[in-house]
Amino acid sequence: MTDENSDKNKAYILVSVELGKTNEVLAKLKQIPNVTSVAVITGEYDIIVRVETDTMDEMYNRTQEIHLIEGILETTTSIIQKEF
Repeated sequence: MTDENSDKNKAYILVSVELGKTNEVLAKLKQIPNVTSVAVITGEYDIIVRVETDTMDEMYNRTQEIHLIEGILETTTSIIQKEF
């Protein structure tokens, strides 16, 4: 398996959402540049977001944008070090 975007910075961002705000948060997340996937999940977090950027500065900017979305209570960002 080859990774055609191996030079990209990639991260998964786990998002906790205020009760009743999931659809609004989803709509806003899908509008953010560099967001490649958004999914509703079960467990401690409500949404998982995948972000791919060319630079870490750009990754920082995208995570800051996500933090400002009304209805988000908490996030945890995990940078992907290596994919298989």
